[in-house]
Amino acid sequence: MNFRTEIFIPKADFKVNHRQKIAMIGSCFTNNIGDRLLKDKFNVLLNPYGILFNPISVAKAVESCVDQSLLTEDSLIYNGEKWLSLAHHSQFNQLKKQEVLEGVNASILKAKPYYNNADILIITLGTAWVYRYNNTGEYVANCHKLPSKKFTKELLGINTIVGTYRSLLKKLKEANRNMKIVFTISPIRHWKDGCVENNQSKAVLQLSVKELVEEFDYASYFPSYEIVMDELRDYRFYAKDMLHPSNVAVDYIYEKFIQTYYNDETLNLLKKINKIRSAVEHKPFNFEAESHQKFIKKTKVFMEQVDKEYPYLDFKNEFEKLLIPT
Repeated sequence: MNFRTEIFIPKADFKVNHRQKIAMIGSCFTNNIGDRLLKDKFNVLLNPYGILFNPISVAKAVESCVDQSLLTEDSLIYNGEKWLSLAHHSQFNQLKKQEVLEGVNASILKAKPYYNNADILIITLGTAWVYRYNNTGEYVANCHKLPSKKFTKELLGINTIVGTYRSLLKKLKEANRNMKIVFTISPIRHWKDGCVENNQSKAVLQLSVKELVEEFDYASYFPSYEIVMDELRDYRFYAKDMLHPSNVAVDYIYEKFIQTYYNDETLNLLKKINKIRSAVEHKPFNFEAESHQKFIKKTKVFMEQVDKEYPYLDFKNEFEKLLIPT
């Protein structure tokens, strides 16, 4: 008997490999999967604006990276303690205005070659609820704990999201004809909005992405949301807050991602990378022991072989860790 409902995910019509550039943007779930891709030596750029949740802010961030639209001092506000950008995550907040500008603009400049040359762009949408800054009428990415009276809360409509991304996807294709776009919806529930409101929000995102995937043949959908909601239906797959997926759940989703997008060549290289990682993380009882020194020598030879075979990968940190006593 099968005691769970398993999500069937068809093999993607394109494959992910280590020579590609992968750009990832969106909610904190983007970082969950992105960190695993980075650990596996993929060429990934994560969230140049920091963690973003709503579709409009994500689209604006992507467009600014494509156009290399740098922020100016007029874009920043002061909250009484720090300078900040309402278009960015709080990780960019600083005591000095110039430091904020330097941080956000350096990130945009770094992102431009990815968004104009990336093979794959993965967009993770978190919520359709948005906040409009009353002073300007613009949607913000983050309220930065400013007084609620400064904002108006709204639920985006499907037409608004589809219209925004229809323009964005066409622009991305003009800049990079080979780019593949993967949409995902974050399985993290925005409980502060309310249970019903969270479900309404996720439904809007689902229907919006459905229209976009049907319209654009270079866009597709990876069902991370469905994996958690319909396959991992148990609180052991959640973190302590009972809202975010646990590491076990994220590992399972990443395994599904591997099955969907990796070919045999990528899987074979991944085995070699994991072998190197396991060797480097090995903690001997006696670093100076003859047996461990032989182990180091053998591992070093293997790493040099892999490094020579795959010159586009960087094993500098692994070489250093291998030779440092722990």
